[in-house]
Amino acid sequence: MLRFQHPDLLWLLLAVPLLAGGLLLLHLYQKRLLAAFASLRLLKELSPDVSGTKRAIKNSALLCGLALVILSAANPQVGTRLEEVKREGIDLFIALDVSLSMKAEDIRPNRLEKAKRDVSALLSKLKGDRVGLIVFAGDAFVQFPLTSDYSAADLFISAVDVDAVPTPGTMIASAIELALKSFPEDLPTEKAIIVVSDGENTEGNLEDAMTKASSAGVKVFTVGMGTPTGSPIPIYDGAGNRVDYKRDRNGGIVLTKLEETTLQRLAAMTGGSYRRATSGGNEIDEIYEELLALERVQFEAKQVTGYESMYQYPLALAIMFLILDFLLSERRGAFLRILRRLIPATTVLATLVVLPSSLYGQTHRSLISNGNDAYRRENYAEAETQYKKALEKYPDSEIGRFNAGNAYYKQQRYDEAGQAFSEYAAITKDPLSASKAYYNMGNALYQSQKLDESIEAYKQALRLNPNDRDARFNLELAKQKKQAQQQQQQKQEQQKQNQNQKDQKQEQQNDQQQNKQQKQDQQPSQSQQQEDRPPQQQQQQQARQTIPKEQAERILEALKNSEKEIQKQLRKREGSRIRTDKDW
Repeated sequence: MLRFQHPDLLWLLLAVPLLAGGLLLLHLYQKRLLAAFASLRLLKELSPDVSGTKRAIKNSALLCGLALVILSAANPQVGTRLEEVKREGIDLFIALDVSLSMKAEDIRPNRLEKAKRDVSALLSKLKGDRVGLIVFAGDAFVQFPLTSDYSAADLFISAVDVDAVPTPGTMIASAIELALKSFPEDLPTEKAIIVVSDGENTEGNLEDAMTKASSAGVKVFTVGMGTPTGSPIPIYDGAGNRVDYKRDRNGGIVLTKLEETTLQRLAAMTGGSYRRATSGGNEIDEIYEELLALERVQFEAKQVTGYESMYQYPLALAIMFLILDFLLSERRGAFLRILRRLIPATTVLATLVVLPSSLYGQTHRSLISNGNDAYRRENYAEAETQYKKALEKYPDSEIGRFNAGNAYYKQQRYDEAGQAFSEYAAITKDPLSASKAYYNMGNALYQSQKLDESIEAYKQALRLNPNDRDARFNLELAKQKKQAQQQQQQKQEQQKQNQNQKDQKQEQQNDQQQNKQQKQDQQPSQSQQQEDRPPQQQQQQQARQTIPKEQAERILEALKNSEKEIQKQLRKREGSRIRTDKDW
């Protein structure tokens, strides 16, 4: 892999052909002046030792030397050296409140914009830590998972607004539970959560979420956005002009206030701390100082390509050409005659040496080129045939193996595609190329419904290239699909179990009906027995069936208490999904 450390300097190479054109124009101008002075035959007699060929060689050497100096200044680098990079840090999720109340302007410019600026400032200070973002209002979503690409994270944060979560409200509990689920379990890293919210209109079972975070050893730091006195929530039109304030159902202007009690209790129970935001300060900086005190854990070592500078080679050639230009004169001499005699022999020798390798490259390139042309025409079967021919003649062809995997994939032969990409990843020495192979292999395995192997392939691609956003996205997609399949399987098993219980209950009812029918066949009916009883016995039985008033009232009271207990249990099951009338 070749790159230039200063690629902007390569624009100076445009000066080389301009200088060549200038030298040619100068030569033609001098030639015209000499033609006006004397005839061509006379000029040859006057200057018999002047050589136009040596002049052309001197100019070419000068131009080549100048071009190589520019290349040397751009510092060409070759990626042949591998370095082991180790990173230490913690895992940190930022839970950002995007409810409508965060648009209040009691903190300038408003609560949400102030929170986004503070979070961006925190990202600029992180080194080695992995950070993720969760946005929440009436529900919570992962805006981006844990990553060490702070530039990409800052772009996501700058795009966050109150419409990121369509459900109104403030579900801090849901955000904390989602963060706890999103922390990876493969590394024993220190974990922390920063909740940035106004704390108002908190819904859900926050006590349960705090207990889970405390049990998991995750510290929760909270930042309160707003003021206790409160502020109305402005409403803007499409042009950004304020048209009104948020109003409740009765038409009154809503006044949103900072609720510190919940945020303080959340931080205290999990071992974190609480800060109130101000317009001129950055309270997250104080939290960052506390994060530095957490124990750093070394992440897995990764192999990345290092680059070695190769500027000395073009510089050496440039010096050689400049010396040649300095030593050569424009006079005809023996050196040129010897060089002319050596040129035919050198050409024949170069042809004998270069021809076999060029034929090899020509045949290999032609097969790969034919396969690529067929691939672009969407004739994937023909492309596969050409790539196979290239592999039969040249088994070490990496590009042939990679392109064959692409042809298999387009034909929905995912198992063969995964095998081709796996072989390519095993033989290539370029980590980035191997990362692409693992990424494509993960796609093939995903299409084959081999989610476990697909997840491992995406993980390997990210180990080789942590900045591959497509691999990171597909990894999360495969994990979600695997989780959905597990939930579906559990649901089917539960339905099957319920059906079995229902069948058993039905069989028991059938047995009871059969037994009852047998008893009815053996004994007279209840009505017949009552008819056979004397009138005096019937009156006694009716008297026994009559319930006293006090006993009836006690039975009704017990039924009411039982109904209240059932309602209480139902509310407890609903948990955090209890809604309020507020929508900000």
